[in-house]
Amino acid sequence: MNSIKWPKIGVGKIDITPDYPIRLSGYGVRETETTKVVQPIWARCLVIIPPNQQPFILLCVENCGIPEHITETVAQRLKVEENIPRRHFTLSVTHTHSAPFVSGALETLFGQSIPVDHQARIDRYTVELTDKLVFVVQSALSKVEIGQLSWGLSSVNFARNRRDEGGPVDHDLPVILASRKNGEPLAIWCSYACHTTTVSFNTINGDWAGYAMSELEADYPTATAFVSIGCAGDANPYPRGEYEHAKLHGHSIAEEVSRLMNTKLKPLDLDSLRGKINWIKLPFDKIPTRAEWKKRVKEGGAVGYHAEVQLAKIDSGQTLPSYLSYAVQVWQFGQDLSIVFLAGEVVVDFALRLKNELGKDTIWISAYCNDLPAYIPSVRILKEGGYEGKTAMIYFNRPTYFKPDVEELVVSAVHSLLS
Repeated sequence: MNSIKWPKIGVGKIDITPDYPIRLSGYGVRETETTKVVQPIWARCLVIIPPNQQPFILLCVENCGIPEHITETVAQRLKVEENIPRRHFTLSVTHTHSAPFVSGALETLFGQSIPVDHQARIDRYTVELTDKLVFVVQSALSKVEIGQLSWGLSSVNFARNRRDEGGPVDHDLPVILASRKNGEPLAIWCSYACHTTTVSFNTINGDWAGYAMSELEADYPTATAFVSIGCAGDANPYPRGEYEHAKLHGHSIAEEVSRLMNTKLKPLDLDSLRGKINWIKLPFDKIPTRAEWKKRVKEGGAVGYHAEVQLAKIDSGQTLPSYLSYAVQVWQFGQDLSIVFLAGEVVVDFALRLKNELGKDTIWISAYCNDLPAYIPSVRILKEGGYEGKTAMIYFNRPTYFKPDVEELVVSAVHSLLS
């Protein structure tokens, strides 16, 4: 009798809450560090090893945004130490605005230079976090076991379009369940397209995504829970403002995931799992002249500080970039499901268009993956302007906003990887 080689699954979880004062990311108005922890924050790892393949690795990190240099450092270490192909590795953040600032992300967020002692602790945390991310992957790899994956699709509705009341929103809630051979849940992974900005206090917490994962792990003690964020660039949670609101939204996610898990989920064929990744160039619009930068400096505030930073680059001999290098990644489970991982704060138009073109019932789109370089606006958002279309770029240390080509370039890249 021929033996069957089963796929293997592994999970890991590590506390990434600092035990020293730290500046939090997300909101540019913050000027002080904090030591207050309302909810611990974690990095979680899911390992999927299909038959006769190298492992696939999902890292889910409770942070506002992990920059590319950290992602690629972790990916390179895993390639050298564990032989993990880059196309098999993705790093996803929950985008909570109540987690520590890390070096290299949102470099001009605060509209002023960061005090030296604050920066020293940010750098310390960044190094410690990087090491912990590698460790949690290796921990998960060390305890893989026979398992299987299944998935389903539902919805929740607490996200609202923050630019236009009644505007487009993606309420889909895709869920992957990893089960042990005996049927016990080992990992629960879901995704929802909503900013993790229910609260804005200067305290460490996971916001609604953190509460959702905590509740799922309490309800299913054998499982590790994962939340990734969809194309939520222009979607906020409502109601918002209090911890109770974040708990309410987290509960709505956990409750619906639990309900879906008790239905008949569709099995995923891990024999056919394939990963691909590509970096494309997203062009910036016309970059301001030196005279225009000097004029902006006089405006003061965040605009003036951003202009000062750009002038300093020019004065040091640097050429301001004309494009952004942008990661587009996919994992394909044959014809059953394709997961698209996009970098940055992608607006909802991308998800709605890709689902329309590729089929809503077999596509899962996660943003905030592999890098947090900027908002990624559609043609519509660029024409409308405003924060997500143009003005937010000053907080990401970018020279200007994008050209309208961006939407077509990203969508075409996804189609190409899935073909």
